[in-house]
Amino acid sequence: MRNYKEEIIKKIGEYFSTEQTFTRKELYDFLELNFFPNLKETTFRWRIYELKKTNIIVSVTRGIFKLSDNKELFVPSINNKLSKISNLLQKNFNSISYCLWSSNWLNDFSRHQATNEIVFVEVEKELVNSVFNLLIDNNFKNVYIEPDKFVTETYVSENQISIIVKSLITKSPTQPVKNTIVPKLEKILVDLFSDNKYLVAYKGYEQKVIFKNAFDKYQLNLSSLINYSRRRKKDKLITGFLITEINIDEKLLR
Repeated sequence: MRNYKEEIIKKIGEYFSTEQTFTRKELYDFLELNFFPNLKETTFRWRIYELKKTNIIVSVTRGIFKLSDNKELFVPSINNKLSKISNLLQKNFNSISYCLWSSNWLNDFSRHQATNEIVFVEVEKELVNSVFNLLIDNNFKNVYIEPDKFVTETYVSENQISIIVKSLITKSPTQPVKNTIVPKLEKILVDLFSDNKYLVAYKGYEQKVIFKNAFDKYQLNLSSLINYSRRRKKDKLITGFLITEINIDEKLLR
């Protein structure tokens, strides 16, 4: 016999199957009418949490959901270099806000595979110099503090592996993976779109390919992506790009 939770999941799937997206209120009204009379807001938030955790629904943007199409969550691999840097930061700085990632992760989405790797070490602005010195003192090679375009083209581009220490933008979308704080895919895409110095190998048509493959394969929260792009002052540009080049519905980007 189908249990109560399975019945809820089945009915949600049937009711919203013809809808591309549905609102928070539409989901609330459906649950209250069919399963939970006088549904309290606190209980409703818990129901949303359960439905998202079991991958029945996913957030598209704030207050907008869709039925899950079983796309994966982006969880990048953490190599030894990233793990070592993460341990070093946590050991030497109390409660540091940081984010580490590798440009090689973009190769998973691109047609052409870049051979040079940049490891981005993003930390609180006031700690940039201290972290740079810490990495140098621990024998890391080819470490730079936010190099300009000339240094990037002259030196960084010639290294097989470079490390760039830069300021972490506040409220960046991040996630923990194996005791290392890394960006969510939304942040990586916005950083790629906003970049004009470090990720040139992935620009132009390659950027469009990366965005398309990312949207096709992984779950993405458009609200998180746009909010972060706003902090980088790129929200209008990236919104236009998503509409015209990636065919994202304009209504989902409001």
